[in-house]
Amino acid sequence: MLKYAPITLSLISLAILPVGCGSSKDSQVDGSGNNTGSGGGPNITVGGDSGNGSGLTGSHDGGTITLTADQVKMITSSACTGWTSEGENLPAALELVIDTSGSMDDPAPGSTRRNPKSKWDVTRDALISAIANLPASVSLGATYFPNEDTGDSTTARDVSACVNTKTVVPMAVLGAAGSMQRAVMDMSLQAIRPNSYTPTHDAYKYALTNGLEPYQTTANKFMLLITDGAPTMRLGCINDIAPNTNGMVKDQPTAPIIAEIAGAKTKGVRTFIVGSPGSQMSSQGGMDMRPWLSAAATAGGTATAGCSDMGPTFCHLDMTQAPDFSAALTAGLAAIAGQIIDSCTFTIPAPPSGQSIDPNLTNLIITSASGASKLVLPDNMGACTEGWQFDGTDKVVLCSQTCSEVKADTGAHVQLVFGCSTDQVVPVK
Repeated sequence: MLKYAPITLSLISLAILPVGCGSSKDSQVDGSGNNTGSGGGPNITVGGDSGNGSGLTGSHDGGTITLTADQVKMITSSACTGWTSEGENLPAALELVIDTSGSMDDPAPGSTRRNPKSKWDVTRDALISAIANLPASVSLGATYFPNEDTGDSTTARDVSACVNTKTVVPMAVLGAAGSMQRAVMDMSLQAIRPNSYTPTHDAYKYALTNGLEPYQTTANKFMLLITDGAPTMRLGCINDIAPNTNGMVKDQPTAPIIAEIAGAKTKGVRTFIVGSPGSQMSSQGGMDMRPWLSAAATAGGTATAGCSDMGPTFCHLDMTQAPDFSAALTAGLAAIAGQIIDSCTFTIPAPPSGQSIDPNLTNLIITSASGASKLVLPDNMGACTEGWQFDGTDKVVLCSQTCSEVKADTGAHVQLVFGCSTDQVVPVK
């Protein structure tokens, strides 16, 4: 069984404060957190004299200094604190391509008589939960396949013959809880009823060319294909009935789908693949279909570390061996969310008119879920391990070790404080 380790997404709030003020204050806090100075500014020293106010001027190699609650209050509530704003993670745009063929009505692994659930029940509920946990900055759209009744055809037809184009959810920013886009996504998932064949290529291409590619955004773009079986219709909504099988459908070539996904990758669109229970089975039986899904993930730039297209560690998210599909899919979607959302890079909102952000007057505080706080020092020397750096003029990036700590702590709170140099709040040796 494959084990999934969900990536926890921290909820980050950035308190951004004004620049170039408060530097002449003389307030100090000693090691016990007591205010020992006469001024009201954030000139805080811990275990030594205050620095020379140089901020990022010169070299700093990161590190952290433990702060008391009083010290945090002194830094964030000084005379410098003229304005605040929440920062946001870098945005992402994700198009869902969701298989709702008739086989999704089959019982889900892990389902019980007391709590019976189909594969579609599990998929719907897991997606609703995952979407609820996505940040407001994420843009999301959805395409469902197939149409309610695809019919049989050996000649090409309009895509609407096999893809449910009437239920498409156009790409839009999710926004905060209770937003219109979140409500539309939930309603669309609740309304779907599985039916008919599996036109995977038509659905993917339609979602890519009509949903994600034309969407105007600077965000990184991703596709997520969820399917529980081999494609049984090829591009053009063509369904070739297998001979001598009393009308049984047959598998369609997968190479064109992989090529489509590889083409999207060349345009900067990465594709995640989820193989639901049943995706290992050929329509005629006897052939393991997981290698094509694995190859599709590789072509899409989302192969898991140490994988092989031929298995047994496949490159896509393979749910076929999981005894509890619900738990596996929930963990898998969390892992995907962790890859599309950069939870350690933050865009800095534009300051109010007439103010500016000075990298030399910036401090970063992390408060853990337990309430312990520390000042994280900037790192402008060599490898960025413990600390933070500016990326250009509008982003702050946590160094690797600091990033890992924030990801691992679901209650971590990060504050950026602008207005005072690092050396003014703590001595930097």
